Amino acid sequence: MPSPHTYIQQRNESNRKARAFLQVVLANGPQTYAMIHQHAREAGVTLSFLMAAKRSLHVQSHKSDGYAVWHLPAAA
Repeated sequence: MPSPHTYIQQRNESNRKARAFLQVVLANGPQTYAMIHQHAREAGVTLSFLMAAKRSLHVQSHKSDGYAVWHLPAAA
């Protein structure tokens, strides 16, 4: 069984990976959730870490033509 310290390090690394992934994917503008989720799976980012990254980065979402679209918040 991994130690609590190892678990925390793995969790933190997964969080960092998901945040970095989402920043790169959304750097050039809004993307559909379906595309983001597909690429996240391919990159080894789980749904739970993807959603945590969305909250952490304050990613906004809205519906456009029936699709959920995610985008980074506007710079202040």
